[in-house]
Amino acid sequence: MPAAAIIKQRLKELNMTQTELAKAMGTTRQNFNNKMARDNFSTQELCQIGEILAFDVVIKTSKEEYPITY
Repeated sequence: MPAAAIIKQRLKELNMTQTELAKAMGTTRQNFNNKMARDNFSTQELCQIGEILAFDVVIKTSKEEYPITY
């Protein structure tokens, strides 16, 4: 599942808008919406979004999970 789809789903669960998330991240609504449209986030941005939306970013293999933190 693309990151943007996961973010949209989590926003819906939390009854939060993309504009509110952009503000919490310290970016503009337009910049955030562009990133969502392109599904183009840095790992650091995904971790920041995860902190705001209460989810973890991990690399998962068949045997292990490696949480990514900044």
